[in-house]
Amino acid sequence: MISQGSFENMGLNGTLQLHDGITGIMDNAFAGSPLKGELVLPRNLVSLGEGVFNGCDFSGELKLPDGLVSIGDNAFAYNWRLMGVLEFPEGIQSIGAGAFAECRSIEGLVFPESLENIRYEATYGDVGGAFSNCYGIGSIVCKGTMPPYVQIGAFNGVAKDNFTLEVPESAIQQYQASPGWSDFKRIAAHRELVCRPNVANAINTECTRDLVIDAEGDWVVESIPDWCSLSANEGSKKTEVTLTIHEMPQGSATRTGEIVFKLKDQDYRHTCNVSQYNYQYGENEVITLQKASRGNNGGINLVFLGDGYDAKDISEGKYMENMKEQVENFFGIEPYTTYRDYFNVYTAIAVSPESGIGTVNTIRYAKFETTYTGGVGLKCDYDAVFQYALDMGTTVTKENLNQSLIIMIPNSTDYGGICQMWEDGSAIAFCPLSTYGYPLDTRGVIQHEAGGHGFGKLGDEYIYHNEFIDFCTCTCCGHVDAINWAKGLGWYDNLSLTGKMNEVPWSHLIFDPQYSDYVDIFEGGYMHNRGVFRSEQNSCMNNDIPYYSAISRESIVKRIKAYAGEEYSFEEFKAYDKADAGVMTRGLDAAQTERSVHGFQLPPKIHKGSPLQSK
Repeated sequence: MISQGSFENMGLNGTLQLHDGITGIMDNAFAGSPLKGELVLPRNLVSLGEGVFNGCDFSGELKLPDGLVSIGDNAFAYNWRLMGVLEFPEGIQSIGAGAFAECRSIEGLVFPESLENIRYEATYGDVGGAFSNCYGIGSIVCKGTMPPYVQIGAFNGVAKDNFTLEVPESAIQQYQASPGWSDFKRIAAHRELVCRPNVANAINTECTRDLVIDAEGDWVVESIPDWCSLSANEGSKKTEVTLTIHEMPQGSATRTGEIVFKLKDQDYRHTCNVSQYNYQYGENEVITLQKASRGNNGGINLVFLGDGYDAKDISEGKYMENMKEQVENFFGIEPYTTYRDYFNVYTAIAVSPESGIGTVNTIRYAKFETTYTGGVGLKCDYDAVFQYALDMGTTVTKENLNQSLIIMIPNSTDYGGICQMWEDGSAIAFCPLSTYGYPLDTRGVIQHEAGGHGFGKLGDEYIYHNEFIDFCTCTCCGHVDAINWAKGLGWYDNLSLTGKMNEVPWSHLIFDPQYSDYVDIFEGGYMHNRGVFRSEQNSCMNNDIPYYSAISRESIVKRIKAYAGEEYSFEEFKAYDKADAGVMTRGLDAAQTERSVHGFQLPPKIHKGSPLQSK
């Protein structure tokens, strides 16, 4: 149980994930705390008090746990960024006055058979209805054969004549006669007919999209734009169909239309919205952003791909603008600035069905299925991404994939990032377009995840636990084994499990006149403040500042030289090394950054073997 007002007006920020053992949250527990991220409610939650999350500014879709019975007055009021269809679990009995008032981005409601009442209470400004001023609601489904009691005013501000209230066929007359429900002008039987996804978009190139029609019986296509075609215009129950959006001449104006599916013998329809936009490049067209001019092996490959960019985003130039910006961010730090000419850089126009990236609560249809996994973690369809990179027709091949880096740019401004790595060296670095302040901006994310982990194979230096790494009892541990595994692969040169001066990987730098002023042995790294050691007080691998430590720069240059087929020389490294690269940032205290409000960063996830093992 979380007590009344426990975290009221606390200034908390980011995603809020509550422990599954919590069964109740009392009045105003988090009211006024501008969390701004997503809310993950406890699995065993039974009751929510009054004003619990009033004004928290949560985003994404809200998933209510199965055991929830009651929602208090104003519980979620003024969370205007909550979106999608809000489905109430079977077992919910009461929704309080103003519970979702001013949640104007919610698109639909599904009420279960168990629901007994939806309340309204007169307030100043008339926001006392459970769904007052939820202007975005465009669908409501009620599963109860007995209409729940609705106090008049509960749906004030909802456009009751713009959509059909869907109810059990046997209960249509009861809803039409019930106070609160009778205000809805269109009440009809609820039917099962849905197209997933219910949006499709394209740029000029002819392309195909897979749709799944899920119906309770036979269905037909009632209408379709003349610039689209389907592999089947009728079917029964669940059917997969292929939509073809035909080529549009360059320079044409945007065209939009609807594919209307209809249940046979029923006056019930579902719509898929289709759009096509003009753009200079074709779908999946490869663009070479840079060709290597140094090295003996044709260049080291970087592939920048965006996910969650729909055709509208792409046609407006957002995709290419973001890709080019991230390329400059990657090379905007030493030693990549000095050794930039060793790299080939590619991108391709990857069109997603929807704009944005999915999360724990929110489903978004993205080309590579990139989604947040909770907190800052991300994943995608790895097989699809690696195959896409191989099919681009660039210098990326099966033979050099393990020396190439794929940098995935999710279309999201939320802070996050992780590098998914394989033992053979293959990697996908996820680098969202973070708008958080320096150094946790998108520049900091890509230099840490892509430049640090993905290519440099460096370990994390940040500290979360006041414990020895080899005696840590927290559930996340196993970190000694993780470091030893990485070191067995030739990675993590910037970390050591010993503090002996002659055994650390940077021992040759400690007394070198070029580095001795700041290279030494500092305890703390890989989440622990004891038992693991780093070479400098601070670096990009700690808190994303634009500076790699000297041993990190050397490790990156060794890798560049090896992949380029050139011999590494320590003296040459020192000659070209920008030793003053971090003068302005080396002293930044990690405690001054905002990381703590976003939750823990995650170390790279290292997968066994190679992503090509099954290919």
